[in-house]
Amino acid sequence: MSISKERMEVLLNFQKKYGFNFSDLELLNQSFCHTSYTRENNIEVSKSYEKLEFFGDAVLKLVISDIVYNYFTNYAEGILTKLRAEVVSDRNIYRYALMLGFDKLIILGENERRQGGQKKESILACAFEAFLGAIFIEYKDEGYKKSFNFIKDNFFDDIISIEKELNKLNPKAALQEYTQSVNHQLPKYNVVREEGKEHEKIFFVEVEFENQVIGEGSAKSIKVAQQEAALCALKKLGVISE
Repeated sequence: MSISKERMEVLLNFQKKYGFNFSDLELLNQSFCHTSYTRENNIEVSKSYEKLEFFGDAVLKLVISDIVYNYFTNYAEGILTKLRAEVVSDRNIYRYALMLGFDKLIILGENERRQGGQKKESILACAFEAFLGAIFIEYKDEGYKKSFNFIKDNFFDDIISIEKELNKLNPKAALQEYTQSVNHQLPKYNVVREEGKEHEKIFFVEVEFENQVIGEGSAKSIKVAQQEAALCALKKLGVISE
């Protein structure tokens, strides 16, 4: 697929910004080429980003596995799996693609563009994976290192912050994963008192681990109070920050 002079300039500026030097700009360009463009222009589908996306999906999962495994050293496999799944989800890497300006780089067929394809989550998420595939292929033996450094340099803070959001959504599950990773034991929740009238009761809950109270919580239901106690424990243990 031929590249216009104007498009060439766009690609050169993009790769310069992020520290790349593709010897094969057609490979870089292909990572942004949606199948709607190849279909409308009677170009082989192999020239779209589909195959690169397939390859880049594996690269992305390996890089994120590497990062979370080495950063969250106290977490068991279950939490690491959840963290990786959240980071590599379409909704998340779509955000990364937008941050990189992929909505301006994507090549679409006219019909797809009229339908707003340049902002579609699925399209830009796939382009992000395809771009990683292109990096890996371009740099051969250095492909993984280049891919890893690109992700870490641009998204590391965002990746590790996802852990806090997951824990806050379900602190009981997060605390259980943590305590099991320490000594295979489960935390114990105790209702220590109740206050208020029957229909307006407030439940006060403590959570214990290794015979020590590590968190307290209160709410109008025992279930919510337990979640509050677990969140408190996670903060005290330093698993998540305030």
